[in-house]
Parts: sequence; structure tokens; C-alpha cells
Amino acid sequence: MRVVKTPAQSLSVRGLSRQVAVALLSWLLGSGCTQTTAEDPLASDPDAVAKGQALYVEHCSVCHGTSGQGVSAPSLLPSTQSESSLREIIAQRMPPGSPGRCSGSCAQYVTAYIKADMKAGSPTCGERSLGVRRLRLLTRKEYQNTIMDLLPQRSGTCVAPVFSYDPMGKTLRSVHVAGSFNNWPATLALGGWPLTYSATEKRWKLERVLDPGSYSYKFVLDEKDWVTDPGNPRTMPDGFGGQNSLLTVTCKPGATQLDLTADLPPDARPEGYGFDNHSDGRLVSSSHLEGFRKGAEIAAKQITDQLSTVLPCDPNGGRAAACAEQFLQTFGLRAFRRPLRSSELSRYQALIVSQKTFAEGISAAVQALLTSPHFLYRSELGEPQPDGTYKLTAYEVASALSYLFWGSMPDEQLFAAAARDDLRTPEQVKEQAQRLLSSPRSRTVLGSFALAYLGAEDILTANKSTVLYPDFSTALRSAMAEETQRFFAHVALDGSGRFEELFTADYSFVNADLARLYGMSGVSASTHAKQSYGSVQRAGWLGHGSVLGSYAHSDQSSPIRRGLFVRRQLLCEELPPPPPNAGGVPQVDPKATTRERFRQHTSVAFCKSCHQYIDDVGFGFERFDAIGKWRESENGQPIDSLGDLNDREALGSLTHAQYGSLKELGQLLAESERARYCFVRKTLRYVQGAQEDVGQHFCSLWRLQNRFRDSGHRMQELLLAITESEGFLLRAAEAPTQEGVSR
Repeated sequence: MRVVKTPAQSLSVRGLSRQVAVALLSWLLGSGCTQTTAEDPLASDPDAVAKGQALYVEHCSVCHGTSGQGVSAPSLLPSTQSESSLREIIAQRMPPGSPGRCSGSCAQYVTAYIKADMKAGSPTCGERSLGVRRLRLLTRKEYQNTIMDLLPQRSGTCVAPVFSYDPMGKTLRSVHVAGSFNNWPATLALGGWPLTYSATEKRWKLERVLDPGSYSYKFVLDEKDWVTDPGNPRTMPDGFGGQNSLLTVTCKPGATQLDLTADLPPDARPEGYGFDNHSDGRLVSSSHLEGFRKGAEIAAKQITDQLSTVLPCDPNGGRAAACAEQFLQTFGLRAFRRPLRSSELSRYQALIVSQKTFAEGISAAVQALLTSPHFLYRSELGEPQPDGTYKLTAYEVASALSYLFWGSMPDEQLFAAAARDDLRTPEQVKEQAQRLLSSPRSRTVLGSFALAYLGAEDILTANKSTVLYPDFSTALRSAMAEETQRFFAHVALDGSGRFEELFTADYSFVNADLARLYGMSGVSASTHAKQSYGSVQRAGWLGHGSVLGSYAHSDQSSPIRRGLFVRRQLLCEELPPPPPNAGGVPQVDPKATTRERFRQHTSVAFCKSCHQYIDDVGFGFERFDAIGKWRESENGQPIDSLGDLNDREALGSLTHAQYGSLKELGQLLAESERARYCFVRKTLRYVQGAQEDVGQHFCSLWRLQNRFRDSGHRMQELLLAITESEGFLLRAAEAPTQEGVSR
């Protein structure tokens, strides 16, 4: 995001220029800011407060806010600490990830600024927060999905069933579908699948992927009137003297696909960035080039093998050039996600007609199009505006929306909206975003987002001891990943939609293999279905095997990995890497529990500075082994699973929150402002495809946090709020700076 400021909104340091402030900061850091001194710099330094502000901006503002209002750390205002206490806290515990970095005179200067000059109040955030102009290389998944959408639909390809209801002019507050596939819920709150009203088509619609089988269902109008589907003539008795609509699904969409990414290297993820789509860290290597070439060859063959179904015209009888142009106008539009320019059209047309046969020409053109940067990269460059900003074109907006919610190229409706220039306003963008979210295709993307958000993708490649865990198979690890993906999509789209439900849900989506691992009875199906945990001691996604297995060793649980998971993945709290002499995992003791073996971490002062925030959290997971199976004892010893989510809202706050089960930990995290802030921050990061600087993007995060809170922490509303923001449509001409945030 780019922060555009007015001169009055720039951070000032008591009238000092930015150059002077930087010089002062350099002097402070180089001349004793990290050295303990008993000398009071305030006594002889008239600029002590100004220097303290410079140091505060450098060390503290990212967490505490530019004016102490609190962001990821508590508010500093009003200051209740004495000067000596505040100075000691700063010197010994701040910043949390690097305690002692601001000791000595540094702590004294910062204390002087906080006590003497910091003004209370929330930031005005009047400046504009804009995006950064960039080209975004398609991820492996985006590349795969885009080419599959470009290929002709093969015979036998499944289409997800569409539930559609025409209200015939009647005004309705809601329409949902209830049936044998979702246990006949009478209301949306009980799990009804909501239909979305299309003002264009003047009807309620829902597209939903279902497993093969026969289903009965009805529409529920305003959560009170149950009616059969007027557009479906197939019915069966409902057992109460009426009829249910009948639906038969013969195959599952997306069950079989070509693998076009086998020769592509893994997507790069910079340290601390958990998603595949980091735009600045994704560079094209020679391996990429070879993979793209092979993918284009496969796609070209698929197209030429079904050329008669692809061509919009007949190339015979001297009509080759005209037919080539027609093909390029349609296929080229979809491949480049924008209409071809006249020069591009002429060049690819000449390539087609220059080959020996028309089919060979189409093959050559397809391969050229699919290895072009215009296909491989998503453009977010925009068009120059009078105020110096750049506004995304309608076609760029269409791609931004489709890749965000579907992980692929725009569909016909988005292309049509772009052609009409109907993606210029936040209202127009929101309408399309809601439509894309209501499609089953969004579930796959949301599920992938959830796995990456948790860092639980590792379960797909995690090594586990076959001697200790003989039941841990490829099928089981895949089931664990699918459980988390289905669960998140359900909560976001079908459940309450609230962030809290991710941690407190008393159900999950399991098949027979997972149910057996979890100790759940009455589940025999090989496909995943919603099941209550019942008496099983799990809650939300904290109890998922994908999480518990990803954050464990191959032969034992790991309170360290699980504690760091909570701190880093769920609370966005960073801790420094362990020092070289930190040592490894304590040797396995057949007579001791894991908790006893790791006790040294907090009994030794050198280790305690970091492990006090890790171990006590991780010990609360000890009822679950390395693959997420419940256990009562370890090595014949009873397990002490008492945990402590200490300093939940901010490291160094010296608070405690003990818990005795994952249900209790889930409730603590569900109520945590820090966890909610972390979700907003990482969601914005995912949408932008870049690792944000919290100091630079404070106002953007602050606005989104407010929208998220006002919506009742509904995840759909957060995604929609991001697409409605100015930064989604506008880009800045320059790289962002640290200026521009005011009180």
C-alpha cells in the first residue's frame, strides 16, 4: 500500500527536518543507545524529547501506534507508569522480539518523549492508502487453473448444480436451500445454504459442488415458507403429504485434471510470509521457463485435438486469415485477460497463417500466447490519473477479483463487466465480489488460504515414524488437509461467518479415517461430512490433525513448535531465532514426559527470555501426540496439559491466561483482539501479495480492523471491505515511505 500525505500530516520531530531526525537517530544508535548508563541525558540535552520521538518511531510505533494509541500492542495513553518504571520496562523487555535493544540512554530518551510530548487520541488517518504498481507472476495453482479454464471443456466434464429461485416479483429477505445434503436446516443460523439475489437476472441463485448421489431438497423463503423448486420437475414424496424436489449428481467437478505444473519449481515464500503469492519474491528462473514451455505444449495439443469445438469459424476456402483473427479475438482476450492490441493481433495472426496447416498455426499461436509475459503475469499497473495516481483498468480489476476469489482468470460475466467499464466504482466491484464469493469455486481458494494461514500445509509432506504411527498414511494426511479446507470454507460461507467460530466450533468435517483417529463414533463414509465432536476433547481448527501433526516432530509432540504456532501464526507475534548455542530437542527419556524434559527452557535464565512465551502455550497441546491423536499418558506418566497463554495481547505485558484444554484455549483466542488483528493483517497481506510494513500501512489496517469489528468479525465482510477500499483500485506512482501518518 502507498501512503499519500499532505504536508500537515507528515510526522515531524519538533520542527526538525527528516534528515536531522535520521542523523540524530544514527548518532543515538551508534553512541550508546544500546549501552547501559547511569547518566541522565535529559539534564544536559535540550533536544532529548525530539530524539526520543525519533527513537519511538523507529522502535515502538509499529506495535504501539504512531501516537501511542495501540495497534498490536496496548495503548500507552494515559501513561500510568512512573518514569523510572517505564524506563526499566523499555530497557529490559522492549522491543519484544529483541529485548535490550533500547536500553540505557535510548530507554531514557523514549521515556522522556512518552511522558512529555505524546498526545492522546486516535489517529485521524486522513491520508490515502494506495497500492503499489506491480506485475504479479502467476502462482503454480493460478497457472494450473488459468490454463484449465482456457482449454475446451472435455466430454464428461462435470458442472456444479445451480439452485435457482424466481420470486416472481415478490420481495424476500432471504432464500436458502435445505435438504438431505445439509440435514434440513430451518434457518440460516442452523446451516441453511443461502441463495444470493441477482438484480440483473432478478432471481435468487446458488452454485454448489456436491458429491455424486441423489438428494432431496426444498427452498425456504424468509426462513418460514418451505416450497419445492419450481424449475425442477423431478419430485418425490416428503412423507408429510407434500413433495420434495429431487436432484441427482453423477460426478464431481474438478475430480480429474491435467497436471501442468509438474516441471515448475515451488513458489518462493520469503521468511515470515506464509502464502505462495509474494509478488516481489517470485522471480522467473530457467526451471520456470522450461516448465512454462512444456505447459504451453500440453495446452496447445489439447486445443488442436478438439479444434472443431474451439474455432468460432471455418478456416477453409480462403478464410484462414479471417478465422485466425476471430480465434485470436476470443482466445487472446481470455489468455491476456484483456483485448489484444492491434499490433499483437496482427503478429499472432501472421504466425498462424505462416504454418503449413491451420491446426499447426493455432498450436504455434497458443504456445506463443501462453509463454508471453502478458499471460504469465497479472498486471496491476493502472492508467495515470490527473492527481498523479494510477487507476487499475477495468480488465485489471476483473483479474484482481477473479484471482482473489477463484484463483483463476475472469469468467464471461467479469469480462462483460470490464468491456462495459462497469468495474470503476467500489459498489460495482463489491457486486462482483459477492457473486464470486457465492460460487463453489471460492471454496477451494478459501480452503487453500486457510491451510497457508495456519502453516498446516506441512502435513502433506511431514515425515512421521512408521513404527510409532503405522496408521499415518498418504490418505490420512490428505484427509487432514481436506478437513481444514472444508471447515474454513464452511464457517466463512455457510456457518456464522464469524472469526470466533474458527476456534470454538464443536464440529468438523471428517471421514472414516479421521473419525477413527479422533475417537469419533458413527462415521463410516470415505467422504468428508460435517460431524459433531461430541465428547471428543477438540474445538475448532486447533483440534485438526493438520495443525497438530504439522507442528510436531516425526517421533514426538513438540510444545515448542506448537507454542510458536500460536505466537506467530495466530497472534502475529515475532520472537527472535534461537541463538547458535541454544541446543536442540532434549533427549527422549522413557521415564519422563515431554513437559519434564523441556522444563530446562524456563529454569535457565538465558533460555527463559524467549521460552516463557512459547513453552507454557505449547504444553497445553500435550494431550495430543505427533499425529493429533488423544492420549491420557506418556511413557506411563500422567500428562499435565495445563497451558498458559501469557501476554496474549502483547509480549511483555506480564498477563496470564491459563487453560486446561484446547476448547479453553480456543475460547481465549476467539476473544483476543490480537488474534483478530492478526487475521486482518494476514488477510490484507494475502490480497496484496506482499509483506506489509505495519508502520507504513497502519491507517489501512486500522480502517479494516474497525470494519471487521463493526461487522461482528465476519470474514466475508473483511474480504469485501478490502475490495471496496481505495487501495484495491488505485496505485501510487512511487514506493511507500514511512511518512504520512498523523494523530
